[in-house]
Amino acid sequence: MSHQDREAADLISLRIAANFTIEPIEEFLTYWLSELKIPATVRFAPYNQVFQQLLEGGLLRSNPGGINLVALDLDAWLVDGPIEKARPPLERTVKDFLRVLGTAGSHGVGGAVLIFPSVTHPQPSEDRTAAIATAKDSILARCASTTGWRALDLAPVAALYSVAETRDPFTDELGNIPFTEEMYVTAATAAARWICSVSSKARKVIVLDCDNTLWQGICGEGPVLVTAPYRRLQEFMLRQRDDGMLLTLASKNNESDVMEILESGQSLLKPEHFTAWQINWQTKSDSVKSLSEELGLALNSFVFLDDSPYECMEVRNACPEVLAIALPPVAESIPAFLNHLWVFDRPAATEEDRARANMYEAERRRSDLSKSALTAEEFLASLRIEIEIAPVAEIDVPRVVQLTQRTTQFNVTGVLYTVQSLTAKLAQAGSECYTVRVRDVFGDYGLVGVMLFENADASLRVDTFLLSCRALGRGVEDRMMGNLKRWAVERGVEQIVIPVAPTARNRPALEFLSRLCELPPDLKSPFECVLSVARGAPEWRPTAGPSPVAGAAPVREVSRSPNTDGELVHIAGQLQSAAAIVAAARNRKKRRPTDAGPFVAPSYGIEETLAQIWSECLAIEPIGAKDNFFDFGGHSLIATRILARVRSELGIDMTLTDLFEKPTVGEMAQHISQALSQGSVAR
Repeated sequence: MSHQDREAADLISLRIAANFTIEPIEEFLTYWLSELKIPATVRFAPYNQVFQQLLEGGLLRSNPGGINLVALDLDAWLVDGPIEKARPPLERTVKDFLRVLGTAGSHGVGGAVLIFPSVTHPQPSEDRTAAIATAKDSILARCASTTGWRALDLAPVAALYSVAETRDPFTDELGNIPFTEEMYVTAATAAARWICSVSSKARKVIVLDCDNTLWQGICGEGPVLVTAPYRRLQEFMLRQRDDGMLLTLASKNNESDVMEILESGQSLLKPEHFTAWQINWQTKSDSVKSLSEELGLALNSFVFLDDSPYECMEVRNACPEVLAIALPPVAESIPAFLNHLWVFDRPAATEEDRARANMYEAERRRSDLSKSALTAEEFLASLRIEIEIAPVAEIDVPRVVQLTQRTTQFNVTGVLYTVQSLTAKLAQAGSECYTVRVRDVFGDYGLVGVMLFENADASLRVDTFLLSCRALGRGVEDRMMGNLKRWAVERGVEQIVIPVAPTARNRPALEFLSRLCELPPDLKSPFECVLSVARGAPEWRPTAGPSPVAGAAPVREVSRSPNTDGELVHIAGQLQSAAAIVAAARNRKKRRPTDAGPFVAPSYGIEETLAQIWSECLAIEPIGAKDNFFDFGGHSLIATRILARVRSELGIDMTLTDLFEKPTVGEMAQHISQALSQGSVAR
């Protein structure tokens, strides 16, 4: 494969459909994709063809391995007139949309639905407001249970990014562009955050400093207060815990002093909220390493937060896999900073995510029991383990995908899935998938195992055979293999074929298979383990190629530069508003083309103001008085943006025809001067 072919294969296909003009999002979405180093091609569906593009043969329906966005203006689906006549068509349209979306999801096509804010000016009637709210709630609720899809309500996102006006009647009338530039920026940012969250490996552990991080002040050196900014930080961390993150502490302190504050009335975070802690006088990096060893989690799943840049640098140097982030020096800036830290954005949490902290506490109790048990058999008997194996349900798909991406020790084939690729796999004739749930006297392990296979060529061919490490060594893997053998007999096949991809991490899986196939030690190349259902001897045989299983779409992770923490801190600290993002995106201007002709500097006043507007909208500098709008890549969307700026900054209404007939800065300035002299001002 050539270098160009490899680059093309690495490109993510991003496709967008909307029931209004969505193209202004492209400039800012492209900016974020560039910032995040996500190579992608962006394609837009024709205007107002949401339904068509989700049906078979449509632009989005034919993009199962890519990223799809559907942007909705629900007001566009609520026709004018009495609400009694307008509401039923809206309800039918929403119902039909959700049906089509669900069908696309069942065929492995997924993405995000961006719900833009509804009309607020002029104030609509209460009935119309209620109808739109009901429609939005229906889409949000249904998408939460629709395979592969998630809905994003952009109204709170607009508030987060300080968008004062979400809609622009002027550009709507001028070019059927109903939303302000800042709203398109916000939508692009919300989409980028979602793309980043679903294509990046999620962190699992937050390591928190204590002094001047969880509270204001230093233990043992005066008063310690949980002031408003620190209270909001603690609230934020509790939400993260509810979504599945493990909270831990790494503090240079006396443990008794820290516990006294945590147990006090002013702290929202209590000792029981932390899965583990290292409170001592060793380096923070040593504490983080100790936490990693105690929890059995790799360092690349950790986020370290501290008020001290020095401590963050020390952790970063000793543990480069850890994402080390220094909080802002001004406490009042901390809440907004956290809300804009993209590393804490997560796809919808699974049931196992939400129960993770409790599961680790239960595992600690199991560990204590194992130390007191006389034998391994006695330990297992005292656990009273219950194993449930059942066909996969639609609600289980996100967790199954999560297990394929995260399980490395007992994962025989190593096949990775996305929600879309797994849904497509399950839809194939002959594919069967079973899930494994485990519980014992200490609690529920959750969904911890997966078996995916197909009946082909008189064999039960295994695609996925994995088990979470927290359930290993408790007889679960033997029960899973026993079920595979029983299913093979029931289906009348002669053998079970298990493709195996040895890795540096899946030694436990290889040791289990060695009990079945008598594998030679230190196998490093792909092979198949073949088990006879009758009395034939088991065998293993080498396979060609780098992967024993083909056809599964791997998870595409966001490519990151080494300075990821610096990027995240810059975004969280400097790009907290739509206006700031516009300025950052427009700051990357291309130089004036060499074949653009001689540069004629604009004169002071209107020409100079227009040249600046053109430069920012065209992303080219410098712009001269004689430069032609169309020679510099101008088109109707950019023209609409320029005319909106002219109206806002110079107080003059111009039409697209006016700009097309006066396509240079000088001609446009002359038109505006004449309009001002005649007293023509924007309505």
